[in-house]
Amino acid sequence: MRRVRKRSLVEADSSQRVAGRRARTYLRRMEGEATAARSVIGRATKDRTSARGTPSGAMFWLVGFGAWTALALLATMQTAMSFSMRGQPIEWPRLLTWRAIDWYSCALFVPPLVWLVRRWPLERATWPRRLPMYIGVTMVAAIAKYALLFSLQGAVMGPTARMQSFGMVLAGNAISEVMIFWAVVGVLHAVEFYRRYREREALTLELRSQLSQSQLDVLRAQLHPHFLFNVLNAATVLVHRDPDAADAMLTRLGELLRHALRSDPRHETPLREELELLDRYLDIMRTRFGDRLTVRRTIPADVESALVPTFVLQPLVENALEHGVDRVEGSAHVEINAERDGDHLALRVRDNGAGECADGHAGLGIGLTNTRARLAALYGEAASLALRPRSGGGTEVVLRLPFRSLANT
Repeated sequence: MRRVRKRSLVEADSSQRVAGRRARTYLRRMEGEATAARSVIGRATKDRTSARGTPSGAMFWLVGFGAWTALALLATMQTAMSFSMRGQPIEWPRLLTWRAIDWYSCALFVPPLVWLVRRWPLERATWPRRLPMYIGVTMVAAIAKYALLFSLQGAVMGPTARMQSFGMVLAGNAISEVMIFWAVVGVLHAVEFYRRYREREALTLELRSQLSQSQLDVLRAQLHPHFLFNVLNAATVLVHRDPDAADAMLTRLGELLRHALRSDPRHETPLREELELLDRYLDIMRTRFGDRLTVRRTIPADVESALVPTFVLQPLVENALEHGVDRVEGSAHVEINAERDGDHLALRVRDNGAGECADGHAGLGIGLTNTRARLAALYGEAASLALRPRSGGGTEVVLRLPFRSLANT
């Protein structure tokens, strides 16, 4: 008899070490996923920064072309009205050609200005140093524009179209042309700052999403060691009282850990699959409580496909067993109910234990505190967790979360 008990103790100790190694493997895997998430965030930030010097897209240039065309047409109409008021004849083809050359030659300098604004924008800390550069660039652009316009005027409209010399044309229009280029610079700065704002907004949303995922991973990684500690503690008690039962409990614990390690790392799962995982945990607890434990489930078929947080029922049932029925003698009854309440899913876990519960956050164990934090991270204020005593004795835990099914995702 002593040899059998000694062998059972050795096997139980070996099973505990195996379970501990599996738990450490799980934690290392979760840490690796968190590190990979941080790497993704870094690459995304770098990619967004490097993309800052590229054009915003074809729409930007299409809108710019439309704006310069509209300005050319407005200038044509203004000149035509001036000719009409003075009684001069209007040569529409010649007038349209002249105004188109005038404004489109100005538009040719927009791409260099776009590059300048995105490379050296006028910001609060840098504008005193960069303002002289912008003044020089706009003046050079105005001179180059009229040099190009003067050449195109003779090539397209003939030598007779040149009524004035290049110096006279430049002297009469240089200031107004510089003002036009400064207006372009202002518009480009507005577009650039808006683009940066949208870029930071998108990056902030991405970082929030990645942070939320990392927080959920940490919470989930915290929950499994807590559950593992409780089961191993219960197995340690059984080792001296019933070695065979302790061995069976550790074997089932290994199966449950193997299932957890191989399961999908997603944070939501159908209620049907969550109940299957809960059954594995209840098999372990039946080894501990024996015939004392009675579990009754009321799960309508229409809520079995509802999405719930992964591993959410286990801490609720564990709370009912550890802090409820384990403290009283006699039969242990646990009820698990699920029902749809409008746009929400209500999960209830009841026990016939001592009926001790805490108000608010104070006094909650790791399991329920962890569950409440996971609900806040997944659903915000749309989910709640309430712990209250039952009128006939025992405790009831009510979990409410938005009703979503696989068919709606």
